[in-house]
Amino acid sequence: MFAVVLIPHDVCATGPRQPFTILMDQVPATLNPRHAMDAAGQRIGALLFASLTRFDAGLRPVGDIAASWNIAEGGRRWRFVLRPGLKDHAGENITPERMVACLEEYRRGNPRSPLAAAFPTWVATRAYGDSVVLELSSPDPYLHHNVSALKFFTAGPGSVPCREPVSGQAIVTSGSFKLEKWEASPGIEVMLHGARAGIGPLKIVFVREETTRVLKFVRGEADAMQNALSFSKTRWMKEKMSDRFKVIERDGVNVTYMSFNMRDPVMARKEVRLAIAKAIAREDLVRLRYPGFVSIAGSLLSSRLAESVQTDLQYNPREAEELLERAGYKRGPNGVRLRIKYKTTPMREGIENALVFQEMLRKVGIELVLDVVEPAVFLTMFRKGAYQLCSSRWVGVKDGSILYRSLKSGEPGNRAGFSDRLTDLWLDGAMREADDTRRKELLKKVQLRMMDELPYFPLWFWNNSLVVIKELASRFPAEGISLSGSLEPLAGVGR
Repeated sequence: MFAVVLIPHDVCATGPRQPFTILMDQVPATLNPRHAMDAAGQRIGALLFASLTRFDAGLRPVGDIAASWNIAEGGRRWRFVLRPGLKDHAGENITPERMVACLEEYRRGNPRSPLAAAFPTWVATRAYGDSVVLELSSPDPYLHHNVSALKFFTAGPGSVPCREPVSGQAIVTSGSFKLEKWEASPGIEVMLHGARAGIGPLKIVFVREETTRVLKFVRGEADAMQNALSFSKTRWMKEKMSDRFKVIERDGVNVTYMSFNMRDPVMARKEVRLAIAKAIAREDLVRLRYPGFVSIAGSLLSSRLAESVQTDLQYNPREAEELLERAGYKRGPNGVRLRIKYKTTPMREGIENALVFQEMLRKVGIELVLDVVEPAVFLTMFRKGAYQLCSSRWVGVKDGSILYRSLKSGEPGNRAGFSDRLTDLWLDGAMREADDTRRKELLKKVQLRMMDELPYFPLWFWNNSLVVIKELASRFPAEGISLSGSLEPLAGVGR
């Protein structure tokens, strides 16, 4: 889970402001915008740096450096009209020419930014009057979403915008906050100061260990946390500490799912995948373990997203047993039909869910053998496809492009090794389709196909849970919390 910065517009009165302190559970790997790929780095980076677009609390793309944009040539030409008078924190104007130089550094700079992989059809950038024009070899309907990751910065006056900084070189930021002291790799805390009127100082403290995080919060060393506690600790704060703290919740788009490695001969059997899905009593698990904190998922896309279509896959252990029988997996003398290795971590949520899945699958004759590894090892092996069955979570799912990354044959994000001609055809069509209605129809087919073939089994969507000191709770309406847990809407970042 990830903490979210909460900056009410009126937290402090006029005069010197005290920092609003929040706790985060993850330290960013780097704040260098060219390489910030982890969620913590991207969330803080969105406060420090401006980009052509950003997302509002409802995950709609809105202008940031750009005031507006339009599409021409069937989606192969995007023109972003820049807001006049914008400056970075060194006082230099953000002109179309400087923005073009920045974008070209992301597209083809050396060393190559990993963010460039999200723009395979982007071939050129040019300034045009008050605008920046991006030329594509083929349409990209999500370009205005994806450019939000390309943050404007410099290494100082006169330097080429967004060029890779030398080691140890301070970066000039451009967003609604600036760091008191630049550190590409933060230590235990960072201090941010508002770069425009109405935003006060913000102190972010990184505390990896959950018990220490809770103790610091209870001792009054911080004002807020969001998505920074396990379910059990969040429930404890809600039920036992309600006199001092308020837990504010909003539904979200982060999804927990099972991943079947279809390179494995057992997992390649559709009957086995479907049997496992029908043997998992998600409704019982949600009601008993996560009441009010999650909702059942019928897709990788939340129903709050316009491109989503949900499929209701019902718990049916009898049908699960019939599927296994037809697949030739008979019960042995000990009642076991087959053994499946399930990779997980020793983290409380992961191991507890694994034990529940183990008990549920035992009832239909599947022995789930737990393979417990440290989180870093789990992530590495998951990315390499070195697992048979596991569950994981996608964080910050904003649109249907995740379906391409996770289901298209050969894509690095296709951890399940899924390959399907029809799905590839629909995905290729959707990624070229500029018309929203026609693209939604294609992605609807993809989602229905996924729920039929089950390379992934969506389990539940997580709510966003904000814990804030009670005297400030009225300043944070639930609808102000981002669906993805982003920092920006709650920090008053809108221009």
